[in-house]
Amino acid sequence: MPAVIGLFLRMVGLSIVPLGWKLLRGLGFAAISYVGIEAGLSQAKDYAFSQIGSMPAQYLSVLGMLKIDVCLNILFSAYVARAILGGMNGQGSKTSMKWMPKE
Repeated sequence: MPAVIGLFLRMVGLSIVPLGWKLLRGLGFAAISYVGIEAGLSQAKDYAFSQIGSMPAQYLSVLGMLKIDVCLNILFSAYVARAILGGMNGQGSKTSMKWMPKE
């Protein structure tokens, strides 16, 4: 009887361990992808605002009236939202990121 129990536990262990590794790899890739995308977009946003801030005062007043800063914030927020929603399936659970252009 102990041999049967040992064999059963070994079979369970051999089937669960690969499933766990696949799950950890999938979650890790999605998290690393999101962190990398968010870091890249925050650097691009900081660069854009620093370049706008170095303009002469007359240009800044015109850009302020046109609300260019609000436009850039909306644009970068939409990119982050697209990255988050692009990594979810229909049930709302996280999957790996897909950046395929729609044609």
